[in-house]
Amino acid sequence: MRELNTYPERFQNFYRMSRECFYNVLALVKEGLEKRSTNFREPICPEERLLITLRYFASGCSFKALSYYFVKGHSTVRAVVHQTAKVIWEKLQPKYMPVPTTAKWMQIADRFHSLWNLPNCIGSIDGKHIRIQAPPRSGSAYINYKGFFSTVLLAVADADGMFVTVDVGEYGRNSDGRALMNSNFGRALQSSNLDLPQPRPIPGDVKQIPFYFTADEAFPLKKNIMKPFSRRELTTNNRRIFNTRLSRGRKSVECSFGMLAAKFAVLNTPIRCTPDKVDILVQAMCVLHNAIKECNGTFTTPQYDNVIHRDSILQLPPLTHSNAKNIREYLTMYLSECAPIPYQDRYCV
Repeated sequence: MRELNTYPERFQNFYRMSRECFYNVLALVKEGLEKRSTNFREPICPEERLLITLRYFASGCSFKALSYYFVKGHSTVRAVVHQTAKVIWEKLQPKYMPVPTTAKWMQIADRFHSLWNLPNCIGSIDGKHIRIQAPPRSGSAYINYKGFFSTVLLAVADADGMFVTVDVGEYGRNSDGRALMNSNFGRALQSSNLDLPQPRPIPGDVKQIPFYFTADEAFPLKKNIMKPFSRRELTTNNRRIFNTRLSRGRKSVECSFGMLAAKFAVLNTPIRCTPDKVDILVQAMCVLHNAIKECNGTFTTPQYDNVIHRDSILQLPPLTHSNAKNIREYLTMYLSECAPIPYQDRYCV
């Protein structure tokens, strides 16, 4: 640590965060990591506990290899990582991944419209399979369609690729749609307990459109979840344009997963822990991703201005029934005819 402190770039490459970010995180978790001294030995200090955990996340090496590097016992390193990950989630979550309020959802929607030209969008949803070692006596519950053992990370990301909420622990064999249905987020969405804003008109129009999340084909189509048209439904160019525009906004959660795996190499190898311990480790990495992004990250600037063709809005069909299919069709016409972006016509046939 002392040697790396004199080389900021090496410190960041080794622990996947800058020194400034490290000390910010340490200030938040220090109280939870302090242990009482005894007559037999001095405890491991909070700074070293955090360094051990960050190195495990960044390298993906085994606990035994990590114990040689930090000159600690194998079981000690394992316990330190699990305890520290739990404290990281408990202390950082209220600051870097708080429960969204109505005002926060509105802020996310404005950013999505500015950055990805999607009105009333409040996040993108997707699932990621986290590789794990085969749990004992688990049968095929954790084997996913790709053929390896995994647990599902279901996440909602904002326009800048920061996690808004995460849910970990679904069996790897289940689809993203089932993971959503079984998650706390999915149940809260179904019961209208997410404090979502009331429907509002999209720019240039007067019709009330619900706020929605973008998702891929694995998720159900709902009033608050918009997904692309399937291949057999792509009968018009407007629908092809809608798929392009929706996927352009949905990629924020894909970028979140990419940045997460690039920072923390432990996600690229099977995690050799029990599923309940894996859940805590993944939660800690997700909230660390937000902390690092806020401290060291760069944020995208809008590529295209939001241009509204008001003459085309007058020709939009009436939104008689506000069910999910009608809302999607209405957004299809609006995005393709009334609020186009420069390159969208290249996907027409």
